[in-house]
Amino acid sequence: MRLSRAFRFRSEYSLNLTAEGFNIANRTNYASVNNIVGATFAPSFNVHGTADLSPSQPLAFTAANAKREIQLGARLTF
Repeated sequence: MRLSRAFRFRSEYSLNLTAEGFNIANRTNYASVNNIVGATFAPSFNVHGTADLSPSQPLAFTAANAKREIQLGARLTF
């Protein structure tokens, strides 16, 4: 999500203020799954990763993307 606002000062100056937000809902976005499967793993291959397992277990999530981020900016043009 991005919000911006422009302000003009006289005729030669302008100021742009910007606020950007990433992952605003702060939802966990998993990045990778432990895909090393040992000999004791025997269910069908139609399985998906799950958050209920520890990262060292097969098909457990091992990393997540960044959490909520907010970025502010200002730009002065003259």
